[in-house]
Amino acid sequence: MEERPRFLCGVVEGFYGRPWSMDQRKLLFQWLQRRGLNCYMYAPKDELKHRLLWREPYTEHEAARMRSLIAAAQEQGVELIFAISAGQDMVFSSAGDRLLLQQKLRQVAAMGCRSFALLFDDIDPCMCQADRDVFPSLAQAQASVANQVYQELGQPCVFLFCPTEYCSSLCSPSPSQSCYLQTIGQELLPGIGVIWTGPKVVSQELSAVLLEEVEAVLRRRPVIWDNLYANDYDCRRVFLGPYMGRAPGLMSRLQGLLLNPNCELQANFIPIHTLGTWFQSELRSCAHPDQAGMEEVAALGDSQGAQDGSYSPREALELALHDWVAEINQQALEPGGRTPGHPSVSLKGGPRLQPGMEGGQEATPNPQPHSSAPGGADHSPEPCRVAPEEGCREVTSEPEEDSGSRTPSGHQQSPTGAEDQLATGSRESCEPSSALPSGAGSAQSVGIPAATKTLPSPSPTTSSSNGANTSQNISLPTSDARTGDGSPVQSPSSTQPEAIRSDVPQTPPGPGAGASPGAPAPLTDGVGASPGQPSPLTDGVGASPGPMAPLTPEEAVSSPTAPLTLEEVRTLVELFYLPYQHGALAQELLEHFRWLRANSLSVGVPPTAPDGCGGGRWRGRAQSFQLLCARACRLHSRLVSTAGRALLYDLHPYLWDIRNMLLAACAFVLWLDGHLLCDPDPKGTWGNCFGWCQSITAPMLLGRDAEPWARRGGLFGELQALLPVGNSCDLFYHPPPLFPSSQLYLLRPLLPLDKGELYRMCRESLDCDPKVAEILVAHPDLLGDRLLGSFLSLSPEYTFVLEDEGGPCGFAAGALHAEGFLQQRDSSWLPAIRHKYPPDLGTGGPALGQDALEEAVLFFHAEPPAVPQPVLRRFPSLVQLGTAPRVLDVGASRSLALCLLSALRANGSRGVFCQVSDADRQQLSFYSKLGFVALPVAWGSSPGSQLLGRLL
Repeated sequence: MEERPRFLCGVVEGFYGRPWSMDQRKLLFQWLQRRGLNCYMYAPKDELKHRLLWREPYTEHEAARMRSLIAAAQEQGVELIFAISAGQDMVFSSAGDRLLLQQKLRQVAAMGCRSFALLFDDIDPCMCQADRDVFPSLAQAQASVANQVYQELGQPCVFLFCPTEYCSSLCSPSPSQSCYLQTIGQELLPGIGVIWTGPKVVSQELSAVLLEEVEAVLRRRPVIWDNLYANDYDCRRVFLGPYMGRAPGLMSRLQGLLLNPNCELQANFIPIHTLGTWFQSELRSCAHPDQAGMEEVAALGDSQGAQDGSYSPREALELALHDWVAEINQQALEPGGRTPGHPSVSLKGGPRLQPGMEGGQEATPNPQPHSSAPGGADHSPEPCRVAPEEGCREVTSEPEEDSGSRTPSGHQQSPTGAEDQLATGSRESCEPSSALPSGAGSAQSVGIPAATKTLPSPSPTTSSSNGANTSQNISLPTSDARTGDGSPVQSPSSTQPEAIRSDVPQTPPGPGAGASPGAPAPLTDGVGASPGQPSPLTDGVGASPGPMAPLTPEEAVSSPTAPLTLEEVRTLVELFYLPYQHGALAQELLEHFRWLRANSLSVGVPPTAPDGCGGGRWRGRAQSFQLLCARACRLHSRLVSTAGRALLYDLHPYLWDIRNMLLAACAFVLWLDGHLLCDPDPKGTWGNCFGWCQSITAPMLLGRDAEPWARRGGLFGELQALLPVGNSCDLFYHPPPLFPSSQLYLLRPLLPLDKGELYRMCRESLDCDPKVAEILVAHPDLLGDRLLGSFLSLSPEYTFVLEDEGGPCGFAAGALHAEGFLQQRDSSWLPAIRHKYPPDLGTGGPALGQDALEEAVLFFHAEPPAVPQPVLRRFPSLVQLGTAPRVLDVGASRSLALCLLSALRANGSRGVFCQVSDADRQQLSFYSKLGFVALPVAWGSSPGSQLLGRLL
């Protein structure tokens, strides 16, 4: 019998969800060996013969795999602890069940395993009648079984027991007064270790003082099962931050520490790396006890500094980041490491490798509905740190902490603590080819052109923190965005996908054939900007800042498939940090968005703040928010282009979710400038809506006892709660694509010169006969006028444009007050259009493509059916979505819809409706996934069409 290890430190595969594969576990053993960690517990909750079918012995094939696993661990010097969870249905008094349990463990022992664990966590604490007749308590029943198995196995060196009350929050009334724990401490044989998770299921802090009570009642030092990184309770969260919150000097109070990590193996490099650094620091402290006596400082952050040689999470993270960058890039170079067929970034229009896929295939984001066992929870959030502001002070109505959604599908993560102040490294500069005002006017709308001052630049350079620079093209309008004019966005080079997703809507008849509504937008990386500080936009000569300008895609990237850099990996970590803390980038995003939302009336209509104070400062902070969104969005593209297959498929669902949310949030912020209605009196305007939104989406004030699943979604959930439609959780749930795409998009409000490009998109979406094409040459605006003309003329302020490297590729158009919009369309717009297109246009043409033309002409000349009043009362706003066939990313389409619905809701709309052809199955499917339902109303003389609606 080998001597017991002095201290067990390693990983437990103890989460709910798909167990790791053999290859993944072998890679894990290598990581453990490199970091000096010495054990691994095999306890996958959803492995049938570990828990549900625990009585059944392993088959010959299964036994061979288990022997291979044990041997692989031993090759790396890692002790494998085989755990079995029999408590769900075991009859403790049954000799048969006891014998089956012993036989199962003896079978594993014969395979070479020397360490074992019995887990009685997450089970019904009530015993069956047969057990109540024999045992006075559950604790005595469990202790009896554990003692017998321990002795039957020859009292192995490592034998662990997980109690049903495995953390302080599950003990009644407290650990020291728990009859269950008192009995366990008395009855268990001394050689059996007891597992403990700390104050909570997911404990924010562990200190020696907190463990004294547990050690006293258990009569032995516990083994910590650490759920800090467990993410099986929330499919929107993954944790990449450094191991922290564990006081120095814990080893003297523990028998071991096992980390229950993320379900995705590739997400665990930094957790395991920093755990190893913590372990080595603890070993050094034990070797030099004079340096380990500051347990009361338990702090759990960087106050434990390198000055006394103790563990520093910040320094550990820096070491881990450098090693992870090397690991990521090495994996990408290995044979089979790269994902075959996923597209690479090409910002100059070069050929792109497209996935060979059928439209509509999606992969689920590995949702894990259960709590990790002994599973994950969240501590009460610490206050968000708000950057100090200069100049005049705005009144902020937004809470700075605990922001989250109250709905079950909303996602929330607690705000930052001390570790959130980690430096984010160098900021990447934004290199827009041009920056344009976020005007809602169209080429058809009547307005006074805005004076602009353009600062030309032949080459991209780093912009200054206040937004003024001397070498980048920025068009800075000085009039309101509603009537402003500006330079057109330079269309990036085109990359044409080959397939159409079945769940992405096409534009209606004609131009919409095969299209899907918008896709998320690639914002440029802002290197060198200071996202944390407000930076009013100026034209360099002291002019008052104009409306916010969207950042456009970069014209070129030096090497889009170059290996990931240290700063890019740091950005990834900062987006997905820890259960109780945000990383620096995530914290900045939230602080900016909260501030922009709370002070948005200063750029509304009419503005409520003086020009020099409110508007300029708001726009400067909005630009900073854009730059931060740009970094995250570009990271998604870079990860798809450069990461190895294993890392990509483990982390892509999380990053894809954040990218989609940031695209929508950034476009919504651009829209706020000059389009938000500020009149506090009229029913349904921002004043009423905003208060209503707050009442629904305001964070619950959770106490320090809250577990992480009380605030679902982390950064994603907090951003969702800040949008006007954040309470409509069905808008935010969609699975990621099966084949990730690195395509970059820009999502923004309509610009004055977008009309021509959007009309071109409509024409190109129609696959037609040459004779029909001749008609379109003679009347190039026909299809565009049918789909978009009325919106661009009468309601341009509620139009959003999706743009990729080939130019505009999608739109979302709406009318806030549909009744007035339809009246104006019928009385003024349609008569003018009838003069433009004769009623006999296209008659006698070929069949192919003629339906779209005839439908358009019929629409212009027929008497429009009246929308029933009940529909207009309940669904007062009208929407229209469409994209080009090349848009494959359903997440981008969702983001496009989300922008429009947020804008309408922000100005008071409580419901939207649209008209869809019965034959357009693709668009019907997309709208239904957005929560639209068919309205059971008779609708005039429109056979073959139906009205769909949804509440906001």
